[in-house]
Amino acid sequence: MEQRKQTIDELTEDFHRYLRSIRRSEQTIRKYRAAWEKLKIYMAERRLKIYTAKIGEAFLVSELGKYKFENLPINKKHFVSKIEALIDFQNTGRVLFGMRRKPPKELNGVIGISMKNFIDYKTTIYSLSKATITNYKIYLHAFNCFLSAKRIRSVNRITSSEILQFIGGLNPQKPAARHVALCILRSYVQYLFERELVSTDYSKKIPSDNYKQQPKLPSTFTKEEIERFIVSVDRGNPKGKRDYAMFLLALKLGLRSSDIANLKFENISWQTDEFIIEQKKTGKSITLPILPEVGNAIIDYLKYGRPLSNENYCFLQIVSPHGKIKPHDIANSAQFYLKRANIDLRNRKHGPHTLRHSFASGLLDQATPLPVISEALGHSSTTSTMFYLRINTSVLKQCALEVPYTPFSFYRQKGGYHE
Repeated sequence: MEQRKQTIDELTEDFHRYLRSIRRSEQTIRKYRAAWEKLKIYMAERRLKIYTAKIGEAFLVSELGKYKFENLPINKKHFVSKIEALIDFQNTGRVLFGMRRKPPKELNGVIGISMKNFIDYKTTIYSLSKATITNYKIYLHAFNCFLSAKRIRSVNRITSSEILQFIGGLNPQKPAARHVALCILRSYVQYLFERELVSTDYSKKIPSDNYKQQPKLPSTFTKEEIERFIVSVDRGNPKGKRDYAMFLLALKLGLRSSDIANLKFENISWQTDEFIIEQKKTGKSITLPILPEVGNAIIDYLKYGRPLSNENYCFLQIVSPHGKIKPHDIANSAQFYLKRANIDLRNRKHGPHTLRHSFASGLLDQATPLPVISEALGHSSTTSTMFYLRINTSVLKQCALEVPYTPFSFYRQKGGYHE
């Protein structure tokens, strides 16, 4: 949408009406208007009437100085977001609420173009996932910025010295991230050599870090903690009804937050009492029973908590315009209730995936066969499910072997212990 030319008064009044139309609270609206009043004073002092993005940027610099958004205190970040929201609204007629999102990783310049071509090549050959492509962009963007700071703007000027300097700047306290960066960088410079864009294969200069991923022990909650967690959910309001139903899907059926967020009415078969879901992570289709407790919670939410909407997704945002729930919303709600229940979260993860881990732990405690647990969790193979075996100490104790008795003659043999 082409940006409209509006005075600051016209723009803020339109935005004000929009905020009311989507039922934002009066407190939220007051905070927006307080930020805009400062902007209006700034423009009036300079006899500016038509608002533009450049005026907004200049105003923020006048208020905050030359700043980096990520380094600002939280109240200043909110202030910046409220000013930047004006241009979003002017361009689109709506606004993405919340804190300013991180800017996309742009691969600029000649070197950036070669990086884009490299990513396209890898995607075509190996069908890279979105998450993998994002990783490629993050680390190659960092390398491109590093080269740009050294005024290296063409691939044929890259030498092993710059590569090793960049590697030296990687955080040694994050071995997994360093390993990924090395792999991507090694593959990129090898691509440059194979395409004859550079005369030397610098991939052989990149050191091997011998990193081996060690999966962390899954975090779980005890039965008592889960009971306290569930009791802490106030089911007397729409949000509580929604959250209670979502948490039961994780605790009783082991669903991932992504599958809970993507649950549609077509995935619920009330005739056969089954959930039929294609998992977002694996693409594998699973069928799970609608347990009475889970089914009743969903019905209670649909009848008395879910806003009126044409959305086909089961769980919606509480605040207008009532879009589908996001996985991070489920995580935020879980953390809220865990704190309300006064559950000690030290040395444990506390997102919705921990509820799924607790479901698996409960099945292990009931001596459920591994293939059954694997099917319930929607794993592609039992190899993934074996990851959970480490949290069941009673089963692990059964695997322990007795240490055989060592006869005294062993110590008297040649090379052994001598008095």
